[in-house]
Amino acid sequence: MLIRSTAIILILLLLWSCEEVVDLDIDFEPLVVVVSEIAPNRPARVTLNRSRPILSDLPTEYVTATEVTIENSRNGLFSLFLQEPTKDTLNPNLNIFPFYTSRLGIAESASNFELNVKIEGEAPISAITTIPERINIQSLNLIDFSKDTDPREDDKYNISVQIDFNHNANKSNSYHLIFYFIYSVEHEIETDTVIYNFIQTPEVNDLSTNIPYTFDFENGVLIKGNDISSGLQSLEANLSVQFDEERSPFNSELLVELRNTNIDYHNYHFNLTRQLSQRDSILSQAIIVPSNIHNGLGIFSGYNFDNQIIKLTE
Repeated sequence: MLIRSTAIILILLLLWSCEEVVDLDIDFEPLVVVVSEIAPNRPARVTLNRSRPILSDLPTEYVTATEVTIENSRNGLFSLFLQEPTKDTLNPNLNIFPFYTSRLGIAESASNFELNVKIEGEAPISAITTIPERINIQSLNLIDFSKDTDPREDDKYNISVQIDFNHNANKSNSYHLIFYFIYSVEHEIETDTVIYNFIQTPEVNDLSTNIPYTFDFENGVLIKGNDISSGLQSLEANLSVQFDEERSPFNSELLVELRNTNIDYHNYHFNLTRQLSQRDSILSQAIIVPSNIHNGLGIFSGYNFDNQIIKLTE
C-alpha cells in the first residue's frame, strides 16, 4: 500500500512539474518615444526612438524626423538639427546615440515652450512644458576628500561636501541635485606631455539630512519641494569615485548642480527610477512612467539651475 501511494505521488509530481509554453498573441503598435529636458541658456536636446514590447531584446531603433522645433512666444522658434554619433576614444564605454539639438541655448523664461516633431507618414507629435525660476546655491564647502582605507576598495576615494541653498515654496516645486567628478591624467606622447580631462559620475552614498530624498537613475538625488520647510537648507552629500589612472598634479574638482525642476520632470525621473529598480523582480508592482507627449510617449520637461565647482584637496 505504501509503495502504491508513493508511486501515485511521484506521478502527480511529474505531471505537475511539466511546463507548457504559451504564446501570447498580443497586438503591439510601436510609438515614438520623445525625451527632452530644456533649461535656460543650454542647447535644447531631443531624442527620438521607437517603443518596444516589454520582452523584446531587439536594439533601440532611433527615429529620423523631417522637422523638430521648439517655440516660445517670447523667444521665437528654435529649429533643431540631427547630431550624428561620433566615437569618444577617451570614453569607449560611453553610450553614444543620435539626437536633435539647437545651435543656441534657450533664453531664460517661465512661459510655455511647445515642442513639435514631424515624421514622414505619421501624425504630428507635440508637447508643452514650462521652465521654473532660477535657484541659487548659497555656498559649497569641502568636508573631506580622501582615499578609502578599506583594503577591499582599491583606488576608491570618498568625497563629502556641504551644500547650502534657500528654499522658497513660491518658486520651487522639486529639486534634482547632481554631481560630476572632474580629474586630469597625464600621458607621455613621444617627448610631449599631454593632459586629458575626464568626467565621472560619482556614486551618491547618502545625504546627511532629515529631508526625504530618492536616488535618481541617472545621477544624484531627487528632492520634492513639499518635503522642505521654507528658508535656508543645508545638506551634506557623501560620494565616492573609483579610478586606477595616475592623476596629474592638478587638483581634481567636483561640480555640483542644483536643479529647480517642474512637476513633469520630477514625476518622470521619480517613476522611471522606481521602475528600473524593480525591473528584475517578477513579483514587483508595475510602475507607470508618466508621459506628456501628444501622439507619442515620453517626456518634455523643463528645469532651471545653478552650479558651483570646488577643488578637491586631500
